[in-house]
Amino acid sequence: MSFSIIARYPLGTYRGRRPDLTPEPIPSVARLHAALLCAAGFGPRAIPTDDGWAACDADDVALRWLEENPPTDVRIPPLRVCRNDAIAYRDDGTIGKTSRSKTIRKLSKQDTAVAVDGPFVWTWRESPPTPVAQALRELCPEVPYLGTAESPVLLTVTDDAIEHTHEHVPGAGMFTRDAGVAVDVPAPGRVDELRHAYRVERTGRVGSDRAGTDERSLSPIPPRQSVRSDRYRPVARPAVDVPWPEVLMVPLDQRIPERHRVRLAVAAHRALIKILDRASPPILTGDYPAGGSRPPNRVALQVLDRDLPVDLPAGAQSALAVLLPRGAPAAELDAVYHAVAALRTLYPGRSTGRTVAVTGAVEVAAGDRVWREPRPGVTRLWQTSPPAVPDTRGHTGWTFTHAALLSLGFVWQGTLLPPSHSRGAVRDNGIVDAANAAAAVVLLTEPVRGTRVEDYVHRVHPDAVVRPYRATLAVGDLGGPTTIQAIGQCRHLGGGLLVPVDYTEGTVFDGWQP
Repeated sequence: MSFSIIARYPLGTYRGRRPDLTPEPIPSVARLHAALLCAAGFGPRAIPTDDGWAACDADDVALRWLEENPPTDVRIPPLRVCRNDAIAYRDDGTIGKTSRSKTIRKLSKQDTAVAVDGPFVWTWRESPPTPVAQALRELCPEVPYLGTAESPVLLTVTDDAIEHTHEHVPGAGMFTRDAGVAVDVPAPGRVDELRHAYRVERTGRVGSDRAGTDERSLSPIPPRQSVRSDRYRPVARPAVDVPWPEVLMVPLDQRIPERHRVRLAVAAHRALIKILDRASPPILTGDYPAGGSRPPNRVALQVLDRDLPVDLPAGAQSALAVLLPRGAPAAELDAVYHAVAALRTLYPGRSTGRTVAVTGAVEVAAGDRVWREPRPGVTRLWQTSPPAVPDTRGHTGWTFTHAALLSLGFVWQGTLLPPSHSRGAVRDNGIVDAANAAAAVVLLTEPVRGTRVEDYVHRVHPDAVVRPYRATLAVGDLGGPTTIQAIGQCRHLGGGLLVPVDYTEGTVFDGWQP
């Protein structure tokens, strides 16, 4: 029989922060364990001792059982991180000394919440021993909030089977294939660690109640030597045939303007190759043996801004999206995983004048579920941002419309479109016809006229003419409303990303939306 702890948030929001002060998207098992320890030591089940109140023996056994047995399954409801750039200031209750007088210190607080649509659930497939289960059943209702004090919670226990979304992967690392999300869990000794930290903090406050001339907050961050990070992977679902089925989201500490995104992608590409050196795989370098077949797509690097309809890693201003191609060898994918894990900073070049830092943990998303679902009653179209660059010089009578369809067809060759074995105009016209047959339609194209070709493409032959353009198109059967893809010559290095633009059904298409 299974055993589950259910956390329901009556306000529909969860607020919590990691030790580095970045927003925490989901309550961790370590946080649940700490909340239960607090309830055991200060709630109605606590017992008096010579050193103050403490958890009773039954609760102590239950908490130590949690240290040894992380949940086998979890349910993570649909959620969205809601960021607010406004900063509120509150009184800290401590005295700050200025040149003229003493004042009450104020602390800044940025309001970042996670909207949740349903409860979080932690499940053990095998029910714990009866005394442990009974102790947890009585402790859970005594937990007032899980997260910050603005996150009131209702904790309950059930033996009923509950559908879960993720399952525990013992021993998995950050980039174990299909490892899923990282969740902090308590390790053996966590109870003793938190008790010792509380005892030290309380002892340090004795005799220090008198106001000082310049005080500091006395709220140290709890130690984490007995906390480890485990992985929970999504429950297996049918594989979807898209050009890039897996996306690694690397959180960045600042927003990247459109004109700098190709440069940032090139900087990331160079950094990844430098990390791997001679072990860099062809899917990353694009350098394939002469005479061998080349896949239609390789690793693509794109920049996603927080203004787009996409859920970025918590605390990120933007994200470097590392798109992993369909059908790539497992060994080559593993090399890319480890290189991405080692990224720390990126320097796009002197023209940007700044270093971009990785600001948190890398998250993994499915390539067909990157963008948010469109709202009911709207039609989703796609626009190139940054502008795309044609893959070929074109042929007699061709326009940017043909170039866009050809680029889209190149992306989907071998997936939904059959591979072409012809060459030249015969091949290109055949791919355009196949894209049209898949209901892809180009609604508008607009050339971009400028002198800074480095804004659109990373490298170009000295005799070539770079012709960047913006396009608005409907992809038809070539991708769903949440699938990420990019088109054009620089699709692997920051250019030609197709970003969603939604129009209300029944309205007239009115052209490019900046």
